[in-house]
Amino acid sequence: MPHYFGRSGVVAALLIAIVAAPVAAQPRPVPVPPDAPPPSPNPTPYPSPVPQEELPPPTDPPTDPPPATPPQPTTPTNPTPTTPPPQPTTPTNPTPTPPPPQPTTPTNPPPTTPDKVVPPDKVVPPEPVMPKKVDPAENYPQYPLVGTATVKSFKVHGNKKTDADTVIYIAGIDEGDDFKAEMADGIKAKLISSGLFKHVDVYWSMVPGGVRLHYEVKDKHSWVIAPAFYNQPTNVGGGVGFGENNLFGQNQKLLLYGQIATGDSFFIGAWVIPAIAQTRFFAQFDTFLKTARNIEYAAPDAYLKIEKDGVRGSNPAAVRESRIHYLNGGMKLGIELFRGFKVDSRLRAAKVSYVKKDTKLLTEGGATYADVACSPTRCFEVPTEPEVPAPGAEGWDVSNEWTVSIDRRANYYGIQSGYKYSASFEHSLESLSSDFQYWLAGFSVYYAKKILDRHNFVFKTGVGRGKNLPFQQEYQTGGTSMRGWLNNQFRGDFKAIANVEYSMPILPTLFGLSIRGLAFWDSAYTTFITDNGPEAQRNYLPGSRVRGLDGFKNSVGVGTRLYLRQIVLPLLGLDVGYGLEARDVQVYLAIGITD
Repeated sequence: MPHYFGRSGVVAALLIAIVAAPVAAQPRPVPVPPDAPPPSPNPTPYPSPVPQEELPPPTDPPTDPPPATPPQPTTPTNPTPTTPPPQPTTPTNPTPTPPPPQPTTPTNPPPTTPDKVVPPDKVVPPEPVMPKKVDPAENYPQYPLVGTATVKSFKVHGNKKTDADTVIYIAGIDEGDDFKAEMADGIKAKLISSGLFKHVDVYWSMVPGGVRLHYEVKDKHSWVIAPAFYNQPTNVGGGVGFGENNLFGQNQKLLLYGQIATGDSFFIGAWVIPAIAQTRFFAQFDTFLKTARNIEYAAPDAYLKIEKDGVRGSNPAAVRESRIHYLNGGMKLGIELFRGFKVDSRLRAAKVSYVKKDTKLLTEGGATYADVACSPTRCFEVPTEPEVPAPGAEGWDVSNEWTVSIDRRANYYGIQSGYKYSASFEHSLESLSSDFQYWLAGFSVYYAKKILDRHNFVFKTGVGRGKNLPFQQEYQTGGTSMRGWLNNQFRGDFKAIANVEYSMPILPTLFGLSIRGLAFWDSAYTTFITDNGPEAQRNYLPGSRVRGLDGFKNSVGVGTRLYLRQIVLPLLGLDVGYGLEARDVQVYLAIGITD
């Protein structure tokens, strides 16, 4: 028995421990005051109550608390008979009920400004989404062009400055024109000849009903601000100029240049509009303000000086020096009737005056007063202390010039080709208060041909005739058009001239830099054909009417030109000419803006 009860006591003790363990793990119940809120279904236990003295005083008017919900009765749990009675615990004091609020004096709230009524934002309806326009030409099947097709449209690629309409206008073909594959090279030549582009490509694509022409171009640097230096016979100086070859991206030209030199000091400004609003009309506005030293030379009296010791050069000596002020302005308006055929009219006016104190004899050349004391019809008697007369009269020179020309020239990166014919007639306008009465007419021919790949042959000729020409309008020979002779060494109212030039590259073009060499021959005949009347208002030198071969002059020589492909204007020109009749060498050098 004792053994049985001993085992039973152990088993009973184990059962009591097993049953009592979960009971002890449960939290002990806490007394709940009758006005406490109902328990939350959230299993999170309530926070510990805060004593009343720690609560902040109420600031808002008290409100009646909602009625408290009585706690729900809980089902008592019957203790296990074998479980010993629970140990007594210290009772927890219930949360004290806060005292009723004390009555407070009601305070009126401060007056408030009613909020400004803000109108609702304006609702902007969304813009309708238009369906993307599909160009049927983009996906049109392509096939080789055979025969002729109609031009339907154009597309210009790569142009940064030149506007597309100008590119299309220069190309010289319009919508509706017939197009053949071999015409692409001609269009390309026109675009290159404009001088605006350093790269041009022309191709086409097939579209419904014809072709679309594509012009792929790359603009040149079109403007330059550059100094210039000249070293020419009787004229040494320099200046600075601005040249723009593509003004507004519309192929318009603007030149502003001024120089100070021993011979000619001047300012020139010109604005050329090749196509007014992309029409056939063109215009030009220009001004030429000059103060120039004039040197007049004795008229040639022989073709060559043949003496006992052999043939000597015939180089006329300087006789008279003067200074002229020539302030000129003009404008031109014309129309291109068809490709290259132009008719234009120019109106100009100039104020002419001389500086009397600068008019003098050049006695170092052996000149005497008898060499300058001549009127248009006779020579004066030489006084004791003569006053050297100016070469011409002062006053307003107003004239109108008409020109008809056909120009089919092209310039392919310095290589010229094609031709130009030009005829002009100019006459003074006494109706516009011109102080001079004269007329002059001229005709010129220009022809250029590309030889081999980069060689160039150029031929120029012209003839001009005038009547009663004032000093400032006379034809002059010598200078850049007659290398090998001095500037303006020969004068007259008649002139015939011809130039032949052959050029070739000296070095391959590197980084857009091109250096070309040239050889030339210049020939001219200049004289006064008739005895001009008093209308010329001219003080001629004796023997001005040259006859026979005396007025026939020639020069030969070599030169070089430097071009930068990215810039339109040449940057250097050097010519060395030998005057055949003068037996003398002259050098013409220009650095900077040389055209």
